[in-house]
Amino acid sequence: MTTQYQPPQESVIRLMTRLALQHDAVNLSQGITDEPAVYEMIWAGLAASLGGTDARMDRLETLTLKDICDAQGSDPEAFLNRPLKNILAGLQDESDRFNQYSFPFGLPELREAIADYTHQFYDYRPDPDDQITVTAGATEALSSVLRALCAPGDGLIIFQPFHEMYPSQANLFGLRPTYVTLKENHSAGRWEMDRDELKGAAANNCRAIILNSPHNPTGKVFSKDELEFISSLCIEHDLLLITDEIYEHILYGDHTHYCMATFDGMAERTIIINSISKTANASGWRVGWVLSPPEFTQPIRGVHDTLVVQAPTPLQKGAERLLRLDKTFYRNIHPLFQQKRDALVTALQSIGFQATPPDGSYYLFANYRNVPALKDLAPMDAAMYLIQEIGVASVPGDNFYNKGDDGNNYLRFSFCRRLQTLEEATKRLRMLDHEAPH
Repeated sequence: MTTQYQPPQESVIRLMTRLALQHDAVNLSQGITDEPAVYEMIWAGLAASLGGTDARMDRLETLTLKDICDAQGSDPEAFLNRPLKNILAGLQDESDRFNQYSFPFGLPELREAIADYTHQFYDYRPDPDDQITVTAGATEALSSVLRALCAPGDGLIIFQPFHEMYPSQANLFGLRPTYVTLKENHSAGRWEMDRDELKGAAANNCRAIILNSPHNPTGKVFSKDELEFISSLCIEHDLLLITDEIYEHILYGDHTHYCMATFDGMAERTIIINSISKTANASGWRVGWVLSPPEFTQPIRGVHDTLVVQAPTPLQKGAERLLRLDKTFYRNIHPLFQQKRDALVTALQSIGFQATPPDGSYYLFANYRNVPALKDLAPMDAAMYLIQEIGVASVPGDNFYNKGDDGNNYLRFSFCRRLQTLEEATKRLRMLDHEAPH
């Protein structure tokens, strides 16, 4: 029997962002920050768009205001009173490369930077020509991978709770999801994978597994032992492994992120999806990439080209600069997130939420059934109550599940916003202490 196609629906996560704006609530629903993006990346993107060529970009690196004033023949005092927009207008080159189409699968220099970046952290260097495709963010990357490598009717294993785009895209391409449920072990302070359930799913005539680690929404970081078990199932059942790694540098304690392509027998079956969105505080840039075995690269590039043609050329230059930053930059990403995590965990626990501190990423998946004002409400009703009465936006937990009723106990909070924003959110959340049960 053919499953009837269901058109994609609006993202609940982005719906909650719209409602947060409508009700002037602190937005802890969507994974978007209110902090600035990495300046070196922004500068490189601006220089590429303004300069238009490599030579002009290089010149802009050292250009001073005096240089511009002299070149434009301006009186210094009059020059300093000119709008910046007018001054910069004179810096455009006569020729242009970086505001035009580039190779659909990415600028050569960005693909080289991605290869070097990957090698720097994982001792694995994908070939820039045969294994790297630059995409319009991680979402489009996953779309291209699923459409290129899976056929309608193929089975796709998805861990739940999941990011909503996984089942949405599976539905869009006529795939058959099989869900494996992560369970919160609150006393042990971790989310656990049921190996027997995963083993049964792997034997169910599936094509691929989607793995997100660090995980959204639970913050679980899959251990090396768990990853080796997943690898063994992929090899035994000839499964592809599609890994979503956008939170790779947001890790707490002694947790480690592993590159699955380096595991025995996995190089030929691992497809890695990544982007600059979380690492650079730049979710709006939409620059990501796919690392794939050579035999899969051309089909992925073909779908990508058909869907979007390419990621924006000047922003690719910005991404190149980001990925060329010293390793120290990446090592210093997590401490501020840990400070934010601990502040929100403390605040939520103090008013009755059960919240296992995440091992990575920047989300808290919090059980609200011990919060008097919320305990009798359905997840969407609880989320709406927080937005309308408390002024804090979250995401209802059932949005992250397809089967079972586990999601009926949770709300997801994002803690990627500024500390001052989180302080305002926790101040509002403490009003729940004084709210009567509903």
